[in-house]
Amino acid sequence: MGRHAEHYLVALVIVVSMGLTGLTVWAVAEQGRALQARELTDLRNAAATAAAQRQARLATDTERAFEASSKVWEAGGQDELDAWAAGQTDWLLACCRTPDGVWTVYPRTPLEAPLPSAGQPTSGEQPASARSDLLSMLNELNQLATSPDPLTRAAALLGMATCERQLGHPLAAARICADAAHLLRSNPRLARLAFRAELARIDSLLAAGDSARAADALTTFLSGLLSDHPARLATPEVSRLQQQTDALGLPEASPVITMLAQLRVRAEERQEAAETIQRLLAELPTAPPPRGQHAEFLSGSAPGGQPLVVALRQIGPDVWLALGCPAADLLQRYWDSPADAPWQVRLPEAEPAGATHPTPAPALLKLGPEFGGAIVEPSLRAGERLRAVARRQLAVVLATGGGASGAWMVVIWLMLRLVARQRELARLQARFVADISHELKTPLALIRLLSETLADRRVRDPQRVHAYHETICRESERLTLLLDNILDLGRIQSGRKQYQFTECDVGQVARQAWALFEPQFAAEGFDARLEISPDLPTILADGQALQQVMVNLLQNAYRYSDENKYVRLSVTREGYLVLITVEDHGIGMNRQQLKRLGDSFFRAEDARVRQQAGVGLGLAIVHHIVSAHQGKIEVESRPGQGSKFTVWIPFQPAT
Repeated sequence: MGRHAEHYLVALVIVVSMGLTGLTVWAVAEQGRALQARELTDLRNAAATAAAQRQARLATDTERAFEASSKVWEAGGQDELDAWAAGQTDWLLACCRTPDGVWTVYPRTPLEAPLPSAGQPTSGEQPASARSDLLSMLNELNQLATSPDPLTRAAALLGMATCERQLGHPLAAARICADAAHLLRSNPRLARLAFRAELARIDSLLAAGDSARAADALTTFLSGLLSDHPARLATPEVSRLQQQTDALGLPEASPVITMLAQLRVRAEERQEAAETIQRLLAELPTAPPPRGQHAEFLSGSAPGGQPLVVALRQIGPDVWLALGCPAADLLQRYWDSPADAPWQVRLPEAEPAGATHPTPAPALLKLGPEFGGAIVEPSLRAGERLRAVARRQLAVVLATGGGASGAWMVVIWLMLRLVARQRELARLQARFVADISHELKTPLALIRLLSETLADRRVRDPQRVHAYHETICRESERLTLLLDNILDLGRIQSGRKQYQFTECDVGQVARQAWALFEPQFAAEGFDARLEISPDLPTILADGQALQQVMVNLLQNAYRYSDENKYVRLSVTREGYLVLITVEDHGIGMNRQQLKRLGDSFFRAEDARVRQQAGVGLGLAIVHHIVSAHQGKIEVESRPGQGSKFTVWIPFQPAT
C-alpha cells in the first residue's frame, strides 16, 4: 500500500469515526430527551387529573353553598342571609343583588345601619332635659324591656343605659349595656348589633372613671371580635375602637394594641375584597347564570395584589348572589398536598414560601378562574429529580461521546500502528532479502571458486589444498548454520518447533559451543576465557537448543568485538538456577537498540553492524529457546563498552 493510500485510509477512518460518534451521541441524547419528556408528560397528566378532581370538589361545595343561601334567603331575607354569611368559613364575603339592582355586601358591619328604636325613636338617642323626664322615660323603657321581641328589648336596654348615664349612674349603665350585648349575641340575626352595646358599656366604664375595668372589657371585646367572622368589621368600627383605646392611654406593648392592629388589617382586606368583587361584577359582560345552573367563576386581583375568586349564581327570583374568597385560601383548602407531593401550586404574582429554584421549573398546568389562575409546577423534590435526570442524561451523553471518541481513537491508533508495523515489516523483509542474498552469495561464490580450483588441479601444494578444504568446510558450516536459523525461525513462528528435554550436562554443552569458536578467537588474538563451575548439575533440557543459544551469543561477541577483542563464556550455578553468561568488550548497544533486541530481522542502524554478516535472527531464536526452558535473559550494554548477556535456566532439585 502506497503512502498516499495510507493517508487517504486514515483520513477516511477519522471522518467515519467522527460521523459515527456524532450519530451515537445524537441517538443517546434523543433517547434521554424522550425519557425526560415522557416523565414530564406523566407528571402533567397526574396534575391534570388532580386538578379535575379538585375542581369537581370545589364546584360541588360551591353549589351546596348556593343551595343553602337560597333557602336562607327564602326563609328570612337579608337578616337571615347576613347571619348565614357571618357563619361561613369557606367564603370571605357574599354580595347579594336584590330586584332593585343594588349589590349589598354580607356580612354587614355593626355600624352600617342604626339600631331600631322599637317604637321609641328618641328614647335612646335624645337626652332628657329634666330629671323627672329622664325618670319617666326610664320607666317606659323598663316596660319595653319585657317585650317578647329581642330587638325591642335590646333597644329598650340601650335606651335605659343612656338614661342612667344622664342621671349620673355610669356603672349601672355599664351593667345594662352588658345585658343588652348578651341578649343580642344570643340571637344570630342580631349578633352584629352587640357591637354597639359593647361600645356603650366601655364608654360607661370610662365615664365612671374605672379604667381598669374598661381595659379588661375592651380586651375581652377585641378577643371576641378576632374569633368572629374575619370580614365582620370595616373601617368605621376600627376607628371607633381606636377612640376608646386612645381614651385608655394604653402602652404600645399592650395586647389591646396588637389585637386592634389585627382587626385593622382585617378591615382593610374586607374593603379591598368588597371593591374587587364589585368591580368584577360591574365588568361582567353577560348576565349571571340563572337559578339551577352551575355557578360562574370569576377571578381578579385586589388593589393590594391578592388574587380573589368570585362565584356567581341566581338564588331567588331576581336575586343573585356572589361569593368571594381569596385565591390563596382556596388553594390551601383544596390543594394542600403532603410534603412528598410531586407538585406545588403557586399564584402567578407570588412564589411559594421558601421556594428557591436553581433553574425555572416547567409549568405543568394553569388552573382556571375558580383557583385564581394558579400555576401547578413540579415540587422542589420533583424538580430536583427532573434536574438530576437531566444531569445524569448529560453525563451519559458526555460519557458516550467520550467513550466513542476514545474507542475510535484507539482504533485509529491501532490502525496507524498496524500500518507502521506493516511498513516496518516490509522494510525488514526487503533488508532480509538483501542480507540473506549477501549471506548466501558470498560463501557460495567462495565455495564454487575453491571447488573449481581444486577440480582443475591448479593447486599442487598439499598445504594449500588442505587450507582450501578447510575453507570449503567452514563456509559450508556457515551456510548450514544460517539455513538452520532460518528453518528454526519458521518452525518457531508456525508453532511446529519442538524441543527434546533429556538429561543434559550444561558444562559439556558449553565446551562444545566454545570449541567451535576457539580457533577463530586464537587466530585473531582474542582474550578468550571459558569459565565452567565444577558443581554444575545435570538438568532436563534440550542440549542442542542450549548449544545454539551459546553459539549465537558467541557469534555476536565475535562479530561485534571492535578493537578491544575480549570474550568470556561463564556457566555457573545459583541455587536452582544455571547461569550462562557471554560477555564482550565490543561496540555495545544504546537504549533504543536494547528495546528492540530479539525482534526478528532487526539489525541496528550502525555502519559497524552493517559491515558484519548477519540477518538478525540469532537473538530472536535465543529468546524463544530460553522461554521454552522457562528461563529469562538479561542484557547489560553500553555503546563502546561492550555487552553482557546472562541466561537464567531454572531446574528442579534432585529427589
